[in-house]
Amino acid sequence: MNTKINTKEIVGRSLSFSNQMLVREAYRRGITFEVLPRKQFKMSYEGKSVIVRGGVQNAYNSRLAKKLTKYKNATCNFLQGMGYSTPENAIFIKDDVERAWQWAEPILPVVLKPNDGILGKLVFVKIETYAEFKTCFAKIAQEREQVLVEQFIYGDEYRFTFVKNDVVAVANRVPANIVGDSIHTIEQLIDLKNEERESSKNPIHLLLKKDDETTRVLAKQALTYNDVPNDGEQIFIRNNSNVSTGGDAIDVTDTIHPDIKETVRKALVAIPGLRVCGVDVIIQGDSYHILEINSNAMLSMHHYPWQGEVQDVVGKVIDGMFPKSTTNKG
Repeated sequence: MNTKINTKEIVGRSLSFSNQMLVREAYRRGITFEVLPRKQFKMSYEGKSVIVRGGVQNAYNSRLAKKLTKYKNATCNFLQGMGYSTPENAIFIKDDVERAWQWAEPILPVVLKPNDGILGKLVFVKIETYAEFKTCFAKIAQEREQVLVEQFIYGDEYRFTFVKNDVVAVANRVPANIVGDSIHTIEQLIDLKNEERESSKNPIHLLLKKDDETTRVLAKQALTYNDVPNDGEQIFIRNNSNVSTGGDAIDVTDTIHPDIKETVRKALVAIPGLRVCGVDVIIQGDSYHILEINSNAMLSMHHYPWQGEVQDVVGKVIDGMFPKSTTNKG
């Protein structure tokens, strides 16, 4: 994909990396762009036009689908009503930490996060004590009016990406981690993995951080930066699996169990007007739980996996938005 195309000049504003990829693919196919007021732009091809107000892919979704998937509790309630597995959760106002703790205590561990958050920001996973709960609740409450408290589900996390009634790619999202060699300390292993990140020139896999959250996650494992893990021992320095917080995206599109893939597909088809999204799913054995749906998802992880095959998700989105442009795919 030609990264020399200046997307800001084409659409009149800055875009996320995934949206830049979508604009470049559309531009390469001959889709035209018109800059509109209020940071909007119009994409047109052979009589069909789409007005983009936020992300390109979100313009492909209906207003109802965008509204439903914006709020995590609403998504879970809708899917539960349709018979799909989701975690138990509840919303609490920012001053209601004690009532939130009373709700959470019987189902510990829990997850705390904003109800409409993105990119893994302010997400605290596997909270098990009152002190930890209160601290993490306060961090979210400093920036948001509400806090979502959710049952923690054990298992491996996957990002299923859905385009036009089909699951087109699946990535196993592994939380930020290092692997021991019986020689280096955790801090040294983080530095070594960051060197690998830099040399790979993978544009979406970010450097691992050594911050308060890293210290907290290590402490929960009775570890510090100075410990030396055994050879082959995997140490997690984040509990949430977001690539944006240092996680690894490993492509498993062709190996994920077809029954779970079909179940997730049917769940997404059930949401009116949802045409493209990323859905986070926890899988443990034969069981699954749908955590949340992002209608403006990070598509780039499938084009730049840390391991595995590249999946052309961006091309499939443009195929769906402008079917006639497929003749110009090249």
